Amino acid sequence: MMRQRTYSGAGALAAILTMGIAAAAPAQEAPRTMLVLDGSGSMWGQIDGTAKIEIARDAIGDMLDSWQDGRELGLMAYGHREQGNCADIETLQVPAPLDRTAFDGLLGSVTPLGKTPLTDATRQAAEALSYTDAPATVILVSDGRETCNADPCAAAETLERTGTDFTAHVIGFDVDDAAQADLSCLAEATGGMYLAAADADELTGALTEVAEAAPDPAAPMIDDDFDRAELGESWEVINPEPNNYIVDDSTLLTLTTVPTFVGQENQTNVFRWVGQPLPDGDWDMSVEFTSEFTTRRSTIEMGIYEDRQNFVVTALYGDGSSNDRIILQVTSNVGGEKSDVNVTFADDACCPRDYDIDAVLANLDENGGTLVLRKRGRDYSAEIRTDGWVAREGQENPLRTDPLTVLRAGGRPVLYSGTFGRDYGDLPQTATAFDRFTVTPR
Repeated sequence: MMRQRTYSGAGALAAILTMGIAAAAPAQEAPRTMLVLDGSGSMWGQIDGTAKIEIARDAIGDMLDSWQDGRELGLMAYGHREQGNCADIETLQVPAPLDRTAFDGLLGSVTPLGKTPLTDATRQAAEALSYTDAPATVILVSDGRETCNADPCAAAETLERTGTDFTAHVIGFDVDDAAQADLSCLAEATGGMYLAAADADELTGALTEVAEAAPDPAAPMIDDDFDRAELGESWEVINPEPNNYIVDDSTLLTLTTVPTFVGQENQTNVFRWVGQPLPDGDWDMSVEFTSEFTTRRSTIEMGIYEDRQNFVVTALYGDGSSNDRIILQVTSNVGGEKSDVNVTFADDACCPRDYDIDAVLANLDENGGTLVLRKRGRDYSAEIRTDGWVAREGQENPLRTDPLTVLRAGGRPVLYSGTFGRDYGDLPQTATAFDRFTVTPR
């Protein structure tokens, strides 16, 4: 069997010691999986006198014999209901713990008939697995190339860039060289395996291998829960003001000092990680927090920082406008040239006023969130995750910016929170509790 593999976080402080502290993230579960089965007309082709669809059903059954208890599996098929219809993609089973009898019945209902929209099927499978929110794995079995004018390679790159930890394993069943090129790039771009199978035994072996290959979610390479009495040797403080931060009760607590933010000449109490280096390649950097936050220019920032002229930072900040707007942004400064992208997290503008800004601020204080900076190649994007609440009904969670492309970026991780500007002569106080900082290879 031909095989290709690609494998791809003082007294002034007394008032905040009673702040709600975000709970440590629970251990992640194994990635949910969607099996995508080719139901195009060519699956009636025979190998050694048996139709390929029958061989596929039997091989999948062998894979299911050793499927891990409790691990969620879904089933999607394409090309099985209509001839010539590129939209013929159906979710037969949403991801759930395996019900073997029901699953076998669904497999038996797939009758080959139509085209091969494998790109859109893979994309829909990823969406069904909530791939932007949690680790997700797709196993695709196809006996041919894309026939619906879509680009599987481009789609795979987008899924990899926008997913939390997305992987596609692809099995090319009795395919030619052209189909192999289409199929293999789906796997390679997402850190999965491409396996070619020419007959029943090879298909059974390939399915067993990809089922066993589904990885546990990546463990953080850098992980600091601040469970000690001092900041420690892994951190240094740029322009320290010791009266305005403290490590207490497994939390780094910080107060506003002067109106500033990362990269300003007067930046104060910027915490820079000097411990283990960042992993090579792609990663997610995250910090869990709660914050007595104000729309009057409070800011919570995290990123990589070399010096004031070279950094990439994500920030959740109140813009100080009369609209009480809170913005999620990623900013780069390379040699003094700045760029940024942003998205609105909350806004009290009219009309309509569909955010309850007071409730948003209360949730940031009591329940907090997780600020994330994602690196994928040269693209950096920011996201904010909230557990058990959203800024408004129907808002995406996590909420994510578009990617910002940065050709040259380097430096050490940094954390900062404070207030970056005065408001009608006052300096509003920002009090933030950093609970856990991680960097996870992707």
